[in-house]
Amino acid sequence: MRHDNLVKLILIGAQTKGQFHMIYGAEGTQALFTGLATQVVYGGCDADTAEFYSKASGTATTDANQDDPNSHLRQRPLLTVDEVITPQVGNCTIFARYVEAGFATQVVLNARLTRFYERIDWKRRLLASQSAQPLLLERGLSMNLIGQFETPEAVSAAEPKPILDRAAAAVMARIAEDARLQSAGKVKFASLDVMRGNHTESVALPEVKP
Repeated sequence: MRHDNLVKLILIGAQTKGQFHMIYGAEGTQALFTGLATQVVYGGCDADTAEFYSKASGTATTDANQDDPNSHLRQRPLLTVDEVITPQVGNCTIFARYVEAGFATQVVLNARLTRFYERIDWKRRLLASQSAQPLLLERGLSMNLIGQFETPEAVSAAEPKPILDRAAAAVMARIAEDARLQSAGKVKFASLDVMRGNHTESVALPEVKP
């Protein structure tokens, strides 16, 4: 499969439009928003952000009085400030632009957000995890790891793996000793590998019903 035309997607998120002004200024924010093809506006935004998207939605022509055929038509924003802050249908408002050489359009619609537990894949994951036993860790112990190494550069990712293994073993031994001293020998220390092994064995064992 050839990928001659690769499309790069950039996801940008902020709570308000004013946060972009703080970083890029007014002109930079305008240029940034112009280049975003799809923009999702969640309800509950501030008035400045709502006013910006109300103007960006364009205008609609409506009849001032539908009962009177002689009434005059009037123009109003397609989305008012209140409608941007509180979407009539759904949880968010989507602005999507489509541009070609001889054609351009903008689509404004309301959409309902899908909660993660409503997705089919998440339902399967949650259902599969119902029978899993939790991995419990001992609480009530404080561990001071400051001073384990003389300098932060003492252990480097560029060093061979055996050095990292020895450094990790030294830290874990110090943690085990701190745990033993603080609990007066009442807490039995086990490494994460041992705990994972015990957890795997406990999950594999058949459930014994009383």
